[in-house]
Amino acid sequence: MTYSSVFTHKGNPLELTPNYPEVFRYMGYGLKDRTELDDDVRLLVKQIVPELQNLITPQAVYVCYPLKIEGDVLYFSDYQVQSKELSRFLRDCSSIYLFAATLGPKIDQQIQKMQKLDPVKAVIMHSTGAMFIEEYCNQICDIIKKQAFEEGFSVKNRFSPGFADVPLETQKLFFKVLDCSKKIGLTLMDTLIMAPEKSVTAFVGCYKEIKK
Repeated sequence: MTYSSVFTHKGNPLELTPNYPEVFRYMGYGLKDRTELDDDVRLLVKQIVPELQNLITPQAVYVCYPLKIEGDVLYFSDYQVQSKELSRFLRDCSSIYLFAATLGPKIDQQIQKMQKLDPVKAVIMHSTGAMFIEEYCNQICDIIKKQAFEEGFSVKNRFSPGFADVPLETQKLFFKVLDCSKKIGLTLMDTLIMAPEKSVTAFVGCYKEIKK
Protein backbone atom coordinates (compact mmCIF):
# COMPACT_ATOMS: atom_id res chain seq x y z
CA MET A 1 0.00 0.00 0.00
CA THR A 2 0.95 3.64 -0.44
CA TYR A 3 1.11 5.27 2.96
CA SER A 4 0.51 8.98 3.12
CA SER A 5 -0.69 11.89 5.19
CA VAL A 6 -4.22 12.39 6.43
CA PHE A 7 -6.82 12.96 3.71
CA THR A 8 -10.05 14.93 4.13
CA HIS A 9 -13.19 14.16 2.13
CA LYS A 10 -16.08 16.59 1.74
CA GLY A 11 -19.17 14.75 0.58
CA ASN A 12 -22.13 15.93 -1.43
CA PRO A 13 -25.40 15.21 0.45
CA LEU A 14 -27.22 14.86 -2.86
CA GLU A 15 -24.99 11.89 -3.68
CA LEU A 16 -26.25 10.00 -0.61
CA THR A 17 -29.16 7.80 -1.63
CA PRO A 18 -31.84 7.62 1.09
CA ASN A 19 -32.41 4.07 2.30
CA TYR A 20 -36.02 4.15 3.52
CA PRO A 21 -36.14 0.52 4.75
CA GLU A 22 -33.18 1.34 7.00
CA VAL A 23 -35.01 4.37 8.42
CA PHE A 24 -37.96 2.14 9.31
CA ARG A 25 -35.59 -0.44 10.81
CA TYR A 26 -33.92 2.16 13.02
CA MET A 27 -37.42 3.22 14.10
CA GLY A 28 -37.98 -0.31 15.34
CA TYR A 29 -40.03 -1.75 12.49
CA GLY A 30 -38.78 -5.07 11.15
CA LEU A 31 -39.60 -6.38 7.70
CA LYS A 32 -42.57 -8.32 9.06
CA ASP A 33 -43.92 -5.22 10.77
CA ARG A 34 -43.64 -2.93 7.76
CA THR A 35 -47.32 -3.41 6.82
CA GLU A 36 -48.36 -2.21 10.28
CA LEU A 37 -46.82 1.21 9.75
CA ASP A 38 -49.34 3.98 10.08
CA ASP A 39 -49.91 5.88 6.83
CA ASP A 40 -49.32 9.17 8.62
CA VAL A 41 -45.93 7.93 9.83
CA ARG A 42 -45.01 6.82 6.32
CA LEU A 43 -45.91 10.28 5.03
CA LEU A 44 -43.83 11.96 7.74
CA VAL A 45 -40.82 9.82 6.87
CA LYS A 46 -41.14 10.69 3.18
CA GLN A 47 -41.26 14.37 4.17
CA ILE A 48 -38.51 14.42 6.79
CA VAL A 49 -35.81 12.41 4.97
CA PRO A 50 -35.28 14.95 2.13
CA GLU A 51 -35.54 17.84 4.58
CA LEU A 52 -32.69 16.43 6.67
CA GLN A 53 -30.69 15.56 3.58
CA ASN A 54 -30.56 19.27 2.82
CA LEU A 55 -29.14 19.97 6.28
CA ILE A 56 -26.26 17.52 6.35
CA THR A 57 -22.69 18.49 5.51
CA PRO A 58 -20.89 15.13 5.30
CA GLN A 59 -17.15 15.17 5.90
CA ALA A 60 -14.58 12.50 6.60
CA VAL A 61 -10.89 12.19 7.35
CA TYR A 62 -8.75 9.08 6.91
CA VAL A 63 -5.20 7.76 6.87
CA CYS A 64 -3.48 4.45 6.07
CA TYR A 65 -0.59 2.84 7.96
CA PRO A 66 1.43 -0.38 7.67
CA LEU A 67 0.05 -2.91 10.14
CA LYS A 68 1.79 -5.52 12.27
CA ILE A 69 -0.07 -7.90 14.57
CA GLU A 70 1.59 -9.76 17.42
CA GLY A 71 -0.75 -11.82 19.55
CA ASP A 72 -3.63 -9.59 20.60
CA VAL A 73 -1.84 -6.32 19.84
CA LEU A 74 -2.03 -4.30 16.62
CA TYR A 75 0.90 -1.99 15.84
CA PHE A 76 0.73 0.85 13.30
CA SER A 77 2.89 3.97 13.09
CA ASP A 78 3.72 4.88 16.70
CA TYR A 79 0.44 3.51 18.02
CA GLN A 80 -0.92 0.24 19.29
CA VAL A 81 -4.32 -1.24 20.11
CA GLN A 82 -4.88 -4.35 22.19
CA SER A 83 -7.90 -6.39 21.14
CA LYS A 84 -8.31 -10.12 20.73
CA GLU A 85 -11.30 -9.77 18.41
CA LEU A 86 -9.84 -7.02 16.20
CA SER A 87 -6.49 -8.84 15.95
CA ARG A 88 -8.30 -11.99 14.90
CA PHE A 89 -10.48 -10.12 12.42
CA LEU A 90 -7.48 -8.39 10.78
CA ARG A 91 -4.98 -11.26 11.10
CA ASP A 92 -4.36 -11.42 7.33
CA CYS A 93 -4.01 -7.65 6.90
CA SER A 94 -0.76 -5.82 6.27
CA SER A 95 -2.12 -2.27 6.40
CA ILE A 96 -4.91 -0.46 8.17
CA TYR A 97 -7.06 2.61 7.52
CA LEU A 98 -8.43 4.75 10.32
CA PHE A 99 -11.32 7.02 9.40
CA ALA A 100 -13.79 9.36 11.03
CA ALA A 101 -16.97 10.58 9.36
CA THR A 102 -19.69 13.03 10.38
CA LEU A 103 -22.90 14.56 9.02
CA GLY A 104 -22.18 17.94 10.60
CA PRO A 105 -23.95 19.82 13.42
CA LYS A 106 -27.19 20.97 11.78
CA ILE A 107 -28.93 17.61 11.91
CA ASP A 108 -28.20 17.30 15.65
CA GLN A 109 -29.57 20.78 16.23
CA GLN A 110 -32.77 19.95 14.36
CA ILE A 111 -33.27 16.74 16.34
CA GLN A 112 -32.76 18.53 19.66
CA LYS A 113 -35.24 21.20 18.64
CA MET A 114 -37.84 18.65 17.57
CA GLN A 115 -37.51 16.61 20.78
CA LYS A 116 -39.29 19.49 22.54
CA LEU A 117 -41.85 20.16 19.81
CA ASP A 118 -42.77 16.78 18.35
CA PRO A 119 -41.29 13.54 19.80
CA VAL A 120 -42.55 11.44 16.88
CA LYS A 121 -40.76 13.62 14.35
CA ALA A 122 -37.66 13.57 16.57
CA VAL A 123 -37.59 9.75 16.45
CA ILE A 124 -37.91 9.83 12.65
CA MET A 125 -35.11 12.41 12.41
CA HIS A 126 -32.87 10.37 14.70
CA SER A 127 -33.45 7.28 12.56
CA THR A 128 -32.89 9.26 9.38
CA GLY A 129 -29.59 10.56 10.70
CA ALA A 130 -28.49 7.03 11.61
CA MET A 131 -29.33 5.91 8.07
CA PHE A 132 -27.45 8.77 6.41
CA ILE A 133 -24.26 8.34 8.46
CA GLU A 134 -24.25 4.65 7.54
CA GLU A 135 -24.71 5.52 3.88
CA TYR A 136 -21.87 8.04 4.09
CA CYS A 137 -19.57 5.54 5.83
CA ASN A 138 -20.33 3.09 3.02
CA GLN A 139 -19.29 5.80 0.56
CA ILE A 140 -16.00 6.36 2.39
CA CYS A 141 -15.36 2.62 2.51
CA ASP A 142 -15.95 2.49 -1.25
CA ILE A 143 -13.25 5.15 -1.70
CA ILE A 144 -10.87 3.16 0.50
CA LYS A 145 -11.75 -0.04 -1.35
CA LYS A 146 -10.98 1.60 -4.69
CA GLN A 147 -7.62 2.92 -3.46
CA ALA A 148 -6.70 -0.49 -2.06
CA PHE A 149 -7.81 -2.32 -5.22
CA GLU A 150 -5.58 -0.10 -7.38
CA GLU A 151 -2.61 -1.43 -5.41
CA GLY A 152 -3.74 -5.05 -5.49
CA PHE A 153 -5.38 -5.21 -2.08
CA SER A 154 -8.81 -6.19 -0.80
CA VAL A 155 -10.46 -4.72 2.29
CA LYS A 156 -12.28 -6.04 5.33
CA ASN A 157 -15.54 -4.63 6.63
CA ARG A 158 -15.15 -1.66 8.95
CA PHE A 159 -14.74 -2.23 12.69
CA SER A 160 -15.58 0.54 15.16
CA PRO A 161 -14.56 1.27 18.75
CA GLY A 162 -17.19 -0.01 21.17
CA PHE A 163 -17.73 -3.18 19.15
CA ALA A 164 -16.69 -6.55 20.62
CA ASP A 165 -13.70 -6.03 22.95
CA VAL A 166 -12.45 -2.76 21.42
CA PRO A 167 -13.16 -0.16 24.15
CA LEU A 168 -14.70 3.22 23.43
CA GLU A 169 -11.52 4.63 24.95
CA THR A 170 -9.96 3.87 21.54
CA GLN A 171 -11.87 6.89 20.23
CA LYS A 172 -9.09 9.03 21.71
CA LEU A 173 -6.60 7.41 19.36
CA PHE A 174 -8.64 8.36 16.31
CA PHE A 175 -8.87 11.97 17.44
CA LYS A 176 -5.14 12.12 18.08
CA VAL A 177 -4.17 10.52 14.77
CA LEU A 178 -6.73 12.24 12.54
CA ASP A 179 -6.98 15.65 14.24
CA CYS A 180 -10.77 15.37 13.81
CA SER A 181 -11.62 18.67 15.48
CA LYS A 182 -9.46 20.71 13.15
CA LYS A 183 -10.09 18.69 10.00
CA ILE A 184 -13.87 18.10 10.13
CA GLY A 185 -15.18 19.87 13.25
CA LEU A 186 -15.69 16.63 15.17
CA THR A 187 -15.03 16.62 18.90
CA LEU A 188 -14.87 13.96 21.59
CA MET A 189 -16.54 14.66 24.91
CA ASP A 190 -15.36 13.37 28.30
CA THR A 191 -18.08 10.71 28.06
CA LEU A 192 -16.38 9.43 24.87
CA ILE A 193 -19.48 10.43 22.90
CA MET A 194 -18.78 12.34 19.70
CA ALA A 195 -20.27 15.67 18.75
CA PRO A 196 -21.95 15.95 16.31
CA GLU A 197 -23.65 12.73 17.40
CA LYS A 198 -24.23 11.43 13.87
CA SER A 199 -20.59 10.49 13.45
CA VAL A 200 -18.57 7.28 13.18
CA THR A 201 -14.96 6.20 13.64
CA ALA A 202 -13.70 2.88 12.28
CA PHE A 203 -10.77 0.69 11.31
CA VAL A 204 -10.57 -0.85 7.83
CA GLY A 205 -7.96 -3.54 7.21
CA CYS A 206 -6.34 -4.25 3.81
CA TYR A 207 -4.97 -7.63 2.76
CA LYS A 208 -3.52 -9.44 -0.23
CA GLU A 209 -5.71 -12.27 -1.44
CA ILE A 210 -3.90 -15.57 -1.83
CA LYS A 211 -4.40 -16.82 -5.37
CA LYS A 212 -4.91 -20.55 -5.64
